[in-house]
Amino acid sequence: MGKERNKREYDLRVLNCVSESEYESRMAVWNSLTLVATPSVPETKGFIDEAFNKLQQDLKEASRELSINYTDFIAMAHEELNYIKVFVADKTAQYGWYAAIVLMIIGTVALCAQ
Repeated sequence: MGKERNKREYDLRVLNCVSESEYESRMAVWNSLTLVATPSVPETKGFIDEAFNKLQQDLKEASRELSINYTDFIAMAHEELNYIKVFVADKTAQYGWYAAIVLMIIGTVALCAQ
């Protein structure tokens, strides 16, 4: 998951040029994410609250003057969790699409060869 995190950092910093507070909010989700399965819907709120509290604590310990609105953090955290679900965690769906594409190509070649 480290490679995907580095790619996402690059996307946010260089390609999207997000603000410092948005970057910190989105990376807080990645920092709080463990290698266990993605949290279910009831667990998601607790996970987001825990990530927000940890981010606030880290900012306070680092004496950084960065203010993050809780409602904005929740919105960004949900977006980031959806990004992780779609592009990082769901490899089986990706393999399914690859298999479907390969089968369509093979079928097209077989039809054209006749």
